Amino acid sequence: MNKRILLGLSAIMLTATLSGCSQVHFGRDTVTIGSVKKAKPEVKHKTTKNESAVSSSSKKSVKKTTKKVEKTKVKDENKKKSKPKTKKVVKTNWNEAKNKKLQAAVNKWSRPSGQTYRFYDGIHPLKTKKGDTYPQAFKQARFVLKKKQIKIGWSPLGKNKYQYNVVAITNDNFKSWHNTYLFCLKKNKPVILLDQSKKGAVVVVKTVKDTTLIKGFEKAYQK
Repeated sequence: MNKRILLGLSAIMLTATLSGCSQVHFGRDTVTIGSVKKAKPEVKHKTTKNESAVSSSSKKSVKKTTKKVEKTKVKDENKKKSKPKTKKVVKTNWNEAKNKKLQAAVNKWSRPSGQTYRFYDGIHPLKTKKGDTYPQAFKQARFVLKKKQIKIGWSPLGKNKYQYNVVAITNDNFKSWHNTYLFCLKKNKPVILLDQSKKGAVVVVKTVKDTTLIKGFEKAYQK
């Protein structure tokens, strides 16, 4: 066995001599002829303070952005879950729909007699023939019913501000007089007053007893 090893080494040395290579390296398990390349040592990159600061700040910004996105998602989910707000409807004793219903009833009632009544529209004053102008008359004159002064005023929504709360006013002028109907709510009950007075400090009114007109007012009020 030793002879074989010696013969092998002799052959290697002879080969190296003939090839002109003087470098023979004996390793643990191998024999290498020629120069052996050494592996270059790995150079570790050192992280600077600025780079570490930038990386830490970027991590923080990513965390903040993630939190914001999560909060936004939660808010959106809460909005979807929350019930839509409904607008509060304020109930009133009188409104535009009831007023139109009353106008139709008055026009139907007055047509057979050839009378044409004009309603106060809430903007343009209603001038009566040789009488007062409405609704200014409520503040300028005293109203008397059955020889007693009454508290009366314009209340387009039917609020209980006065003894007689006027929700609608209609008038028809003739040659020398006028018929002015005041549709009132007295303790939330329909009452119609008629003014035929001449212009002055006192307006004398009387209660209307026409059943057709009263029923028309009551139907409009109950709508």
